[in-house]
Amino acid sequence: YDAGDVVVSGGDLEGAQRRLGAAVTALLDHGHPVTILGGGHEVAYGTYLGIAGSAAVRDGARCGVLNLDAHFDLRSDATPSSGTPFLQMARAEKSRGRDLRYAVVGIAQSSNTSALFTAASELGVRYLLDDECRIAHLPDVETFVGEFLATVDLVHLTVDLDVLPAAIAPGVSAPAAYGVPLEVVQHVCDLVARSGRLAVAEVAELNPAFDIDNRTARTAARLVHRIVTGRPPGAP
Repeated sequence: YDAGDVVVSGGDLEGAQRRLGAAVTALLDHGHPVTILGGGHEVAYGTYLGIAGSAAVRDGARCGVLNLDAHFDLRSDATPSSGTPFLQMARAEKSRGRDLRYAVVGIAQSSNTSALFTAASELGVRYLLDDECRIAHLPDVETFVGEFLATVDLVHLTVDLDVLPAAIAPGVSAPAAYGVPLEVVQHVCDLVARSGRLAVAEVAELNPAFDIDNRTARTAARLVHRIVTGRPPGAP
C-alpha cells in the first residue's frame, strides 16, 4: 500500500530526511518491507535514518548499503544535497562507533573527481566501475554482490537511475554516456531481493521533465516490480 509522501517544505531538506526516517522506522518495526520512490538521491539519507533507528539495528543487526549508481555521492558540501547522502551516512555511523558498509555497482570514472575516489578509499568503499559491469562480466558482478551480502544482515538497496545508459534512462539529471546494461542492474536487484536480507529499497533520480515516452519511468517501474515480487518464499 501507499504509505504517503514526504515533502520538502521551505527548503528544509534535513527536516524532510528526518521525517522520512521516522516513517521508515515505523514501517520496518511493524514488519513491512519498504520501497521509497524519489526524488533526488538525497532521499537515501532519510532512508538510512529509518533503518538506523529500527529495532533490528538497535538490537545489533548489521546493515549495509548497496548502491547502483554512476556516482559515489560522497561530496563534502556544507549544505546536504543529492551528492552528499553517503558521506552523511558514514559520518553518522562513525558517531555511533561503526563503519559504514557501503558498496557501489556502476561507478563512471569520468563522472567522479579524484577527491571522491580518495574519499571512497579512505572510507573503505568497495565498488565496480561501469566498465566492469558488462553482461560478459556478470559472474564477477554476482561475486561482488555475494561477497557484500555475506557481510550484512540487512540491506539498504538504492538504485540511482543514472546508472543506466541514456538510451534506457534519459529522464535523469545526469544521463550516462556509457552506463550499466539494464540486464545487469535487474539481475543485481533480483539477487538482493532473493537473498532474504533486503530491508528497504529505493529508486531515485527520476526527472519526468527530461523523460522520453515515459521510458525512464517504465524502467523504474519494472525494477520496483522485480524487487517487490522477487522476495524469498514466505517473506511478507
